[in-house]
Amino acid sequence: MTTMHPSQIATRAAAGNAAPNGNGMMPLVGLMVWPFPEPGPTIRTAMEQLQMASIEPPADEEALRELAQMPRPWDPGSCTGLMRSELWAWLDLVAMWLNEQHLWNVARPGIPECWPAHPHLVHDLAVLACNRYYTSFAVTPAVLEDWHRYALPGFLERLRDRLGDGCQPGKHQPRPRRERDESHAATPKRRGRAQRYRDDVERAGELATLTPTNPDTSPKNDDDIHERW
Repeated sequence: MTTMHPSQIATRAAAGNAAPNGNGMMPLVGLMVWPFPEPGPTIRTAMEQLQMASIEPPADEEALRELAQMPRPWDPGSCTGLMRSELWAWLDLVAMWLNEQHLWNVARPGIPECWPAHPHLVHDLAVLACNRYYTSFAVTPAVLEDWHRYALPGFLERLRDRLGDGCQPGKHQPRPRRERDESHAATPKRRGRAQRYRDDVERAGELATLTPTNPDTSPKNDDDIHERW
């Protein structure tokens, strides 16, 4: 799937129409702001259907089941096939758009070029992009104001907390948590947790048989209950 960055669209639109630089300070070429990148047709259709369902939820059970099974573009793990392909192309444009339209200096790291290698960024960016796209359905600026005031700053704050100074341009860093996560997922550790779960279930069953169902036979002293633990 071929995509075009909004800056390319703006440059082409402005070709041959550049105004002379009269003050020697500001180049008067291209658009002052670039439009938010639009998702592909599969994503647009799905999001419009979900938007309509949020306004008028289906009444019959079968339609509700179909709605529950629909992929959500803001949840990349639920997407497959063409929608997933469109999602990656769209999020790539959104990442560039955010960096260029909403960041200025380097005090905030911005979205790194290696964002596809960061699952936390993939999840977060998909939600931010879909939220921004849904503002196009609004008939007042209130929803977009909320996106500017809450969604975008929250995203950038989480990005800074999770990424820090890592992944400078051209210098992707391996995941620092890799060793811990691999240890957590190791077979012996998983078996140990599974055994703990089974022990808990068995102990809960034993306690259930000890718990009196007749209020008249309930223990008079809380210490009796504590001894069971």
